[in-house]
Amino acid sequence: MWLWIPLRSLWRNRRRTLLAIAIIAFGTAISFFVLAFLDSSRDQIRASSVAEYGNLQIASPLLFDNEAEGFEYLLSPDHVNLITESLYNEASFVARTVQLEFPGLVASGNRTQVVRVRSIEPESGLIDFSEFVVAGRPLREDDVASVLIGRSLADRLSVEPGDAITVTLTTVDGAYNATPLLIAGIYGFASEQVESQLLLIPLRFGQLLFNTTGVDRVIVGLNDIRATAAARDRIAMQIAEAGLPLEARTWDELSPFYQQLSSYFDLLFGFLTLAISVLVFFIILQVLTLAFLERTREIGTLRALGTTRAEVFRLFFSESVWLALIGSLLGVAGGIILSLGFNGLGIEWMPPGTVEPSVLATRIGLSTAVLPFLVSLTATLFSSLYPALHAARLRVVDALRAE
Repeated sequence: MWLWIPLRSLWRNRRRTLLAIAIIAFGTAISFFVLAFLDSSRDQIRASSVAEYGNLQIASPLLFDNEAEGFEYLLSPDHVNLITESLYNEASFVARTVQLEFPGLVASGNRTQVVRVRSIEPESGLIDFSEFVVAGRPLREDDVASVLIGRSLADRLSVEPGDAITVTLTTVDGAYNATPLLIAGIYGFASEQVESQLLLIPLRFGQLLFNTTGVDRVIVGLNDIRATAAARDRIAMQIAEAGLPLEARTWDELSPFYQQLSSYFDLLFGFLTLAISVLVFFIILQVLTLAFLERTREIGTLRALGTTRAEVFRLFFSESVWLALIGSLLGVAGGIILSLGFNGLGIEWMPPGTVEPSVLATRIGLSTAVLPFLVSLTATLFSSLYPALHAARLRVVDALRAE
């Protein structure tokens, strides 16, 4: 009875009830849509960051913090073997690769560009950029003086696969080294900065140019991105037990762009949620206050028949619960419809620092619906507390005298 009587009471004034439901549903739908859009954008940036950094990296803190005075951060083959052995104890471990990166100067004709030369293990299946090649071919294990360059850099140097470029660098010993490289392929990446500054060469040839047998980091691939933080802690413990003065850092710790943008997304959604919550709270507060005041004599009659104050409060608060549930559920449904319609439009835009347009989309899921639903539900219930308490505390005589 305490469930169905409040539901039937809502429809006494259908216009007011429908208005309240519409306000709650509108706020919920907007929150759902914005959160779905931000989650989709966050997923795209997360995928791009993992493609660039891997799930996590193991290296000297001197390298991560840019505090090295020389090349003391380089990992020897023995260090790499110890790290690899510790990785096999991690259940989520899938693959590992190593890299050696150093600054250089690339030249083609009379055009030059300062770049980062990254030595990678070709065909490793992890951060080898083979899936990003848009012209030519990926690097192979038997390649020697071959290189992958980005589209933006290829356009600046006016080169294509099969052409030769010259790279000049400083070795570990401080000597200058220069070598011609044959362009095996051209890759495309989400970031224009990566495309214009990063060269990829085979690891063994890079170590030969840099005059070292070491690498600067070990990159780890996991089977689930959600397991990254927990895997980092376990791997860090294994590294410490092996007596290595190294650190393991996750992809989000290595990507300042993701950290900044993720914080901005959280701030944006928090501000929107607060604004919608305040709007819903005060509008529903006004609607319920008017509705309960109009029923003052009814409250007096209920009290005269023996209904307690607690029962009156529960009756009116239950009406608000129904109102909140119906409005929030309709808002979630409206948010899903709005998101599906937006996805169907296929709107493209050019994010800052990218070279290709990205399709604007929303991510629809249960996790996206929970927060907007709870926010609208909570705002509505809080707005009903004052009018419900006021109705319950009315004196019987005063309530019956009300016009």
